[in-house]
Amino acid sequence: MPTATVSTRVPAYLALNLGFLLLVVAMALLGGAPNPRLPHMILLFAVCTTWILNFDRLNGPYALLALFQSFYFVSFGLLDVTNLLNGTSAELENSLYSATEGVVLAGAVMLTLGYQLGIRLATSRRGSRVALDWPVPSVLTAGLVIWAVGTVSMFYWGVFVVTDTTIETTRIALNRLSPYAIAGNLLAGMLQPVGILLIAYARLKLRSPLLLTLVIVMVLIQVVLGFVINGKSQAMIAGILVIITAIFVEGRIPKAWVAAGILFAYVGFPILQASRVEVHGERQVARSEILSNLGTNLMLAIEAKARLSKGPDKTQSLLERTSVRGSLQMVVENTGATVPFQHGYTMLPLLYTFIPKLVLADKISIPTGQLVNKEFHVSEYADTYISPSILGELYWNFGWYGVFGGMTIIGLLVGYLGGRFDMSRTPTVTGLLVLVLTTKQVIVAFEGTIAPEYVVWMRLLAAVGILHLLFARVPVADRRAAEDGVDAPEPAAAAPEPTGGGPRLPLAAPGSLGLSSGAPFPNLLR
Repeated sequence: MPTATVSTRVPAYLALNLGFLLLVVAMALLGGAPNPRLPHMILLFAVCTTWILNFDRLNGPYALLALFQSFYFVSFGLLDVTNLLNGTSAELENSLYSATEGVVLAGAVMLTLGYQLGIRLATSRRGSRVALDWPVPSVLTAGLVIWAVGTVSMFYWGVFVVTDTTIETTRIALNRLSPYAIAGNLLAGMLQPVGILLIAYARLKLRSPLLLTLVIVMVLIQVVLGFVINGKSQAMIAGILVIITAIFVEGRIPKAWVAAGILFAYVGFPILQASRVEVHGERQVARSEILSNLGTNLMLAIEAKARLSKGPDKTQSLLERTSVRGSLQMVVENTGATVPFQHGYTMLPLLYTFIPKLVLADKISIPTGQLVNKEFHVSEYADTYISPSILGELYWNFGWYGVFGGMTIIGLLVGYLGGRFDMSRTPTVTGLLVLVLTTKQVIVAFEGTIAPEYVVWMRLLAAVGILHLLFARVPVADRRAAEDGVDAPEPAAAAPEPTGGGPRLPLAAPGSLGLSSGAPFPNLLR
């Protein structure tokens, strides 16, 4: 690593942490919190910003670590920071450090160490392989087909099969359909984000105004889909994927898209929250009726938003929805005392990841969120889903061993993929799919439960591997090999000329995406 780069990053890291220390001390004094938990906040922030010490490019090998550590802090620490001004605290005891805080900090440390190990494993054989990309026509065609089929399937499933939000309706619908129909709909819905990614990638490669229009329409359709089927994640996923695609492929922040995303989080997310309570909840409007009278039901949600923004009926903010510290604290304080350890029971579905239900009809399925509700006596309703977070589930199963071992393994896997698919060197469709699907299923879904998220993740990566074998034909040069003094493998010897798969992509010269070798954070904004 160049000395100039290190000398820039270390002061930046120290200055950021000094600024954070002064901020939380000032907030604690202003809020008058009796138990502000400042040591934990300061230490957690220090660990969750260590990505700065290695970070050089937005789409470099440490991009996933920056995302993971940032999301980790939002999930377990940011709400504590904002509560300082309210004079409130998550901890009742005045101990210097609580068990919950110890679990959070240990998880962050082991995640970081595991990631660093994964990076080293991935880069040990960097000069011995050739990256291959898809021809752009194949990318666009596959993206359109996958997205169209997936979107139609999700509309059909969410509007005409599962017609409302009740558990009983879902059970009736599942009993009415054949296993093949269920599997087909689930597969189409699972692959739909892949279609979005492929279209967004093709748009960046071709720079076509028509494709830009298509991407915008696709994002709007996804918002409507989320509103109709009561899915906030479905409403936001297309816009998020478009932003992440630009960051990973071009190494820059798409300012217009980010501004639109912030505006949607401020305006659109509360409307979706209000719709869940008013339209889908209290009124129990059928989803087909919501779709046919979209404007009327949108106005109902907007009117409910004003009522639900304050008072006893106030819905949770986006930050409150993102924070899982409360459920983790419940798990840590009660496991081993009033609730038994699971000893790996909730992770058993991982063993059956690649065995379809059509082959093994009675394969194990564990509703972890409902099990948490039952074991920890959260709600009297058996169907209530309580997420323990991935970190909480690791502790619930194996205690401290789960935190140290599990978070190290997760960090290692994510770090290996971050180093193996370094988009600042060889931007490819396969690399993009692997990194974004890992971001979605491992990082963003860290608030969820292990088996559902990791089973989908492994299946999607397997599907990406198959697609890579089918379509990857165009060799891509290593853009940074010359900077590192490494002889890049000869691309022409790696793969034959594509036959009928579309034109060969031009090889980009180093720096063609605005990445210079002199500055530690080159051309992040354009």
